[in-house]
Amino acid sequence: MPFKYSLFIFFLISSALAKAQEVTVSKEFNLRSDYSYEILGNVGEHIVLLRDRGLKYQLEVLGRDLSFKKTVELEFEKSKNDLIGVVNKDDLFTIYYSFRDKGESVVAARTYNEKVEPIDTTYLLKEKSNVFKQNFEMAVSEDKSKVLIYAKKGSDDFNIMTIDQDSIRLIYDDIITFKDFNLNRDFRTAVISNKAEVFILLNKNNEKGKKKKNLVEVNYVTPDSDIVETYQLRLTDILANDLKINYNNQSENFLISGLYHEKDKTSTSGYFFSKGDFKKYQRTLQLNLVTYNSEILQSIYGKKSDTDLQYFKIKDVIFRKDGGFLIVTEKNKVLARRSYYNGYNRLNNGSRQGLLKDYYNESIILFAIKPSGIEHWTEVLHKKQFSQDDNDIYGSFFAFKSPSRLRLLYNDEIKKDNTVSEYVVNPVGKFERNAVLSTDYQDLSLRFKDAIQISSTELLVPSQRTYNLNLVKIAY
Repeated sequence: MPFKYSLFIFFLISSALAKAQEVTVSKEFNLRSDYSYEILGNVGEHIVLLRDRGLKYQLEVLGRDLSFKKTVELEFEKSKNDLIGVVNKDDLFTIYYSFRDKGESVVAARTYNEKVEPIDTTYLLKEKSNVFKQNFEMAVSEDKSKVLIYAKKGSDDFNIMTIDQDSIRLIYDDIITFKDFNLNRDFRTAVISNKAEVFILLNKNNEKGKKKKNLVEVNYVTPDSDIVETYQLRLTDILANDLKINYNNQSENFLISGLYHEKDKTSTSGYFFSKGDFKKYQRTLQLNLVTYNSEILQSIYGKKSDTDLQYFKIKDVIFRKDGGFLIVTEKNKVLARRSYYNGYNRLNNGSRQGLLKDYYNESIILFAIKPSGIEHWTEVLHKKQFSQDDNDIYGSFFAFKSPSRLRLLYNDEIKKDNTVSEYVVNPVGKFERNAVLSTDYQDLSLRFKDAIQISSTELLVPSQRTYNLNLVKIAY
């Protein structure tokens, strides 16, 4: 049975008023035989957890109060299947998967209802292939109405399939050939809009000796045309870190963003961005380059004279209602240490099992940009997280979004008994730091980077201790 308890936090007002939160914890699931898991969130009146157990998959079905209902074993056509991804929309969810059958590569979609019963299976692709296994990847539109499944075929060809999620209908299936790019080296990512438009992000010459020819290209594919349009952004004399592309379905334009440096891969001198505006019909995009200001550098390093930030990465890009956007960055540092001399184990078999790792997840920096492209405000939110040999599953933070504020939830320290804190940021950059809950004597170790938001007031967070998993719901 789940259990609930109330905790108190001080809210955004400075008076002594407090607001109760409700925290619910599910039963414990043993993960000793599992390869991975995925929280699907709300499906009708249920909450569903998908477990990959090697040669079999199963669904754990819980009530909205996290009470356990049943376990469902998934049955597929073949014993060996590769799950591409899952889309949960309204009272249904669809599992996309691939398998090999008589020399064919098959991509299929199986839909389940809110009772977690299979109601339909659709075969989206069947093609002869000498390749034993294709590495399909998936992207989902913001409103979950469209799905993109894609795979690289060698270094030149890119296979994309767009699917209407409501009808599980293939909208279009194309192969795009890139003559001027090597996909194995230059491909970064692909995204899909609510109207089934696909944006493929490429970057070549992003190397120290080639930075004068550093080029970003976006390939734009629509269901209404056979022509692939290209947009180019030149990053002359700078090198890109964490290159991102996001699509704003409200203003109907795409955004390229990243951090940049000139010589050192672990450091960044500032951030850059460029908007692709279809109304202006410009194929060459304008680069907006912003150097870190002295206030940010002093907030991180004190009075030191550093001109760059070390180990920062973009964690999220959030569009504002006014057409502006927010770039969320965090300091992530990994250091390898050696448990044996020269990093080799005692068997001296050449493996690197002797290398252990220290993980540091520290300050968060927010950059708010106006619709005009002018910087609106910046804020540095200080935190310090440190862990060892845990694959960094407890570090970093979760961004809980609502129209009026942004909450960044994280573990104060990575240890058994811990305090969970949050930064609450309003649209003009004012923030407060609150204690959210304590895990003392609760046997909870929360993985906030793997949390999901299930409503405007609720999130689900996995709690994992060794091989034991609980789902935790936090309701504001």
